[in-house]
Amino acid sequence: MGRVRTVAAGLLVALALTAPGPAGAAQAAPAEAVANNDPDFLQVYDGNLENLPISTENCPGDWHDLMYYMRLQDYRPDVLIAQQIGGQKQLTTLLTRMEEHFGERYEGVVAEANPAPGGGVCGSDKTYQSNVVIWRADRLELLLSQSPDNRWQAQYAPDPDAPATCVNNNQARTKGVKALLYDRVAERQVTAASFHWPTQGHGGTAACADSNARETHDELTEDGYGVADLYLVGGDTNRAASTTNGQDDWTSWYRSMNGDLGGAYGFRDVVYAECAGAPACLADQWTIITSGNERRIDFLFARKPGGALPVTSHAVVPTFDEGDAADLALTGTDNEHLDYSDHRAIGARVHY
Repeated sequence: MGRVRTVAAGLLVALALTAPGPAGAAQAAPAEAVANNDPDFLQVYDGNLENLPISTENCPGDWHDLMYYMRLQDYRPDVLIAQQIGGQKQLTTLLTRMEEHFGERYEGVVAEANPAPGGGVCGSDKTYQSNVVIWRADRLELLLSQSPDNRWQAQYAPDPDAPATCVNNNQARTKGVKALLYDRVAERQVTAASFHWPTQGHGGTAACADSNARETHDELTEDGYGVADLYLVGGDTNRAASTTNGQDDWTSWYRSMNGDLGGAYGFRDVVYAECAGAPACLADQWTIITSGNERRIDFLFARKPGGALPVTSHAVVPTFDEGDAADLALTGTDNEHLDYSDHRAIGARVHY
């Protein structure tokens, strides 16, 4: 099983495209991702997109770097599961920009079209947050995703003195969303979902993470969504998989989710599978750095009916440098000091 690809691949692409050639010779355009018409798998990505950061914001970023990165992979995204999108208006912006990047139409659903303010540390730029599921319209079509049964609220502990007493959180940003999709190419059904759990500073205790893991598992098969041939769920847990980022000291919520560890909920973590559980590999696939500590708090999980683990392959955790290199390769310029998000995204092929 291959190791997760790192920045080297992206930098080599950029170097090859910018290497000097004969005077006046035109440089070859990089090969771009094509539509995936293989019935055996879906190309799936997950990421906390941090309200699509741009250079002029209080917390600046260059979110298009991730789009450029995806354009230089073999296949366009079939499914993009995302967190921290500012309601329907920002989802529409994202769908429009994806059509511009990939040359075909994307559709999506959002947990809250007009989320109430709350959360974020960057002022008005990140005041409004919700979660979304997006799909490539030429391959997938929506069968079911109607409010209120397509949504659920993550739990938190409101009383610091009672960390095991978990109730529904009071933030729009922690409301999950799910969609039942029909894959025209594979002639199968897929349930895809996006979640965002509370931060530890807002009652996201270990006990509530356990509760949220259980509820995430349950929600995928409730309210008419349990007829799928494949289940995809991604999100920002705000709780790490292990206490030392990649070593064999798994937190209880993660152990319960990961079927490769015997977890009762029977999901495959695409990065764990790609790393074959190797601690050094997993530690290198961190998704966020907080207080100088690298942590893996963003995940893409998949499972099949009856608890079977699907095959996953080609897992990637795109580095910020890879995003910069892709932007440079495709446009000739890049704001290299700006990252596509505070969180690194995840991608994989998920097989039926």
